[in-house]
Order: sequence, then structure tokens, then C-alpha cells
Amino acid sequence: MEFEFFSNRQACRISVDKKDGRFVFRVREAAFEAEIRLVSANHLYVLFGGRTYRVFVAEDGDRIYISLAGRTYVFERQRQEEKRFDRAEDGDERGNPVIRAPMPGKVIKICASEGENVRKNQTLAIVEAMKMENELKSPVAGTVKRIFVSAGDLVDSEKALLELEPKP
Repeated sequence: MEFEFFSNRQACRISVDKKDGRFVFRVREAAFEAEIRLVSANHLYVLFGGRTYRVFVAEDGDRIYISLAGRTYVFERQRQEEKRFDRAEDGDERGNPVIRAPMPGKVIKICASEGENVRKNQTLAIVEAMKMENELKSPVAGTVKRIFVSAGDLVDSEKALLELEPKP
């Protein structure tokens, strides 16, 4: 089975196969085997590399929260419109990419200014959520057209932070 998710607004493809009672996971070029023991629908143990990890999973709409080794990871299922355009950002009415907060949190830093030229995958903002800092990166090379927030602002999930104008 193959799954497509977004993590920190970056596309992630995970392939899972079952082999001899164990699961084989493939993420990018890496592959690893693990044994999974289900405790309940949201609680499981993963045996990997000679260690056992306790994992909790929670879903909220298109988001999946995974708690592992004291850290929480957030994944978002790829929506149909994102599959169609193969992009993680939303667009404004003119089709310009808009960088949005992945979850409720606090804007720690804005790493670009209006009118600044940015390259693809350049960090544009850092948002702290659930005691984790999430770097929000540019999906395209272009120019920062507008900044809607400032450092220290509290933002809701999907709040527009910056608007970009892609290079032609």
C-alpha cells in the first residue's frame, strides 16, 4: 500500500508492505522493517532496531497526529485538489501561492520581507505548535508579495501567513 501525506507542508510518500509477519516501510530511498503490536485503535507498540516504541495516533479531519518518543508529528492527508496540482500551498484568487499555518500556534519568526526574492524550499516563517517549531518553506521560486502576520502573533490552523508571486 502507498500513502501520500504532507508533513511540515512537504509532500511525503510512504510505502508499506507485509513480509513474514513484519511490515516493510519505504520512505524516499530508505527501507526498514518493523513489527507492530496493536494495543487499541489509537495505541500501538512498534518493535524496530531491537527497541520497542510506544506510539499514540490521533486523527482530526485530514490531520494525523503521531506521538512517538516524547515528540508529536503531524501529517496531513493529501486532498484531491492538491493531488491535481501537486502542491502543498493554497492559492489566492489570482493563483498565487499562500503559505498557511499547519496548525494553531505562535509565529516565532518571519524569515523574509515583502518584496524579497525567495528560492524554492527557502524557509519563510517558523511557527511553534505543540512545543515543536515548524519551518514553513517556499513551494516555488518567486517574490514575497504580502506578509499577513508578525512574530509573536497567535494563529489558527490554515491562517494565511504570506502570499508569494511565482517567478514567470
